[in-house]
Amino acid sequence: VYAGDSFLASKNLICSEPANNASTATVYDGVAQSLMPYDVHVLGNHEFDYGTGFLKRYIESFSSKNRYPFISGNMDFTANADLSSMVSKREPILRGIMIGKKLGQSYVHKDYTTGAVFGVVSAITPTLRTISSPGTSKLTTSDIATTAALVNKQAAELQAKGVNKIILVSHLQGVAYDKQLIALLKNVDVAIAGGGDDLLTNPDVAESIQLIPGEGKPVGKYPEMVKDADGVDVPLITAKGNYSYLGRFDVTFDAKGKVSSYNKTTSYPRRVIPSSSVSKALGVSDAVTPDARIVSAVEVPLNACLTGFAKPIASSQIVFATDRGSATVLGVRTAETNGGNLLADSFLHAYSTRAAGANLPAAGSANPVVALQNGGGIRQNGGVTLPTTGAAGAISRGNTFDLLPFDNRLVAITSVSAADIKETLERSCSVGTSGGGQFLQVAGMKVTCSRAGTAIVVSNPTGDSYAGNVTTVGTRVKDVTLLDGRALVKDGAVVANAPAVTVVTNTFTADGGDNYPTLAKLVKVGFGVSYEQALYDYLLSFPKNAAGLPEIPSSDVRY
Repeated sequence: VYAGDSFLASKNLICSEPANNASTATVYDGVAQSLMPYDVHVLGNHEFDYGTGFLKRYIESFSSKNRYPFISGNMDFTANADLSSMVSKREPILRGIMIGKKLGQSYVHKDYTTGAVFGVVSAITPTLRTISSPGTSKLTTSDIATTAALVNKQAAELQAKGVNKIILVSHLQGVAYDKQLIALLKNVDVAIAGGGDDLLTNPDVAESIQLIPGEGKPVGKYPEMVKDADGVDVPLITAKGNYSYLGRFDVTFDAKGKVSSYNKTTSYPRRVIPSSSVSKALGVSDAVTPDARIVSAVEVPLNACLTGFAKPIASSQIVFATDRGSATVLGVRTAETNGGNLLADSFLHAYSTRAAGANLPAAGSANPVVALQNGGGIRQNGGVTLPTTGAAGAISRGNTFDLLPFDNRLVAITSVSAADIKETLERSCSVGTSGGGQFLQVAGMKVTCSRAGTAIVVSNPTGDSYAGNVTTVGTRVKDVTLLDGRALVKDGAVVANAPAVTVVTNTFTADGGDNYPTLAKLVKVGFGVSYEQALYDYLLSFPKNAAGLPEIPSSDVRY
């Protein structure tokens, strides 16, 4: 099984032209995946990052001999023009009945050697609409409780068909959510978590065998035993993503389809280390040889495409921090970083050069302009710094695409009140110490927040909305001051007669992505540039160095 997120936005994916639904470019992730012997694929949130048009292209890229079903128990595609024709009329989808490409909600697998029959039930995170772009696809659950009710219904329907060995494959964004779900389930025998990148290891097997050299510390056991609604222990497993590990769980079922035992010697995540001079120098004995078919069909043409992105376009004497961050590491999802400042400043530069062409007012004292960029839209495909070497040096177009790979366009929102600015920033500052994709990197203003205050609470969206409603007012935003010294918020209160501002941000955030209801209700004006193009243009605006490259000087006090 594949637990979702089979492709991620990056310069590699850009070679497949994901933003162009009419493109005939090869979808290299699909070609590679179709050569991997999965039985069923559970959809994750990143499958929807470029909308359902590209998801359709991705599914259609699978060769006719290697079509396996894609399932998600709490998604309804019948109203989606791109995917409705792919929805299976048979539910659950049965192994071997794969005429055309099929989308469904559950799957039944019959082992033709032993005759054993397994059912797979599934669910995607109820927060999908706040973190990706499923368009007219419907999410049929709104929280863990409603998701549990749906999964229980799926399991009961399979049992009614005589299927008594049931596996849950979810994409809830982390094992913590799967534990909450399992506690409400009945008759699920094994659970596989997707989307969280959690590192679990088997305590009965040496970590030197399980982990890639230099890997971080495991966060739990493989499996975690979680009690369901009937008090039955359900083994929960997952493997870290990006093809770095392949999960394996060898389990024995009794005649009634219940787990009787599992093999503690063989059940652990298999690390995937390509055979190379480095692996040999490290003494890795389980390195894998690249598949010649994938090298020929994917790596060779992909590398040819990437060659054009490798040329330096600019240079920097400053190293910019672009790590996502965690409870112990500052990053773009947890706190202000100079990398986040650079990106937000590029939005202000884009406004200054393009506002007139979009009939927008010029920035100035009568029209203060601020910029917002969500931390989740800043990616770490090329590393955790810019330049990616971690030292002063060149920056390529490939680096900017890796950093800002989504099809996000810049928009301006004019006449935004100080009250709306505060409510928006409350959503940003609601993140915990581990951070969140909604945390905003800003420009044009100084923001002070305190975790001692109450975090704003926003409900999950319903219907076609990308944002819910504020159910608890936040009190974490203490001060917001424009660069000219005028205050919008002082000591936690909106300043009377504070100036309205123009907000420049990306379309995802402006439309309510990451659950920003305040921005979702406001009118936007586009001005013809992607967020990556804004950074590219901004880098080119710096004075050239002796080598002829625009260069950010070490003396730039903003960074």
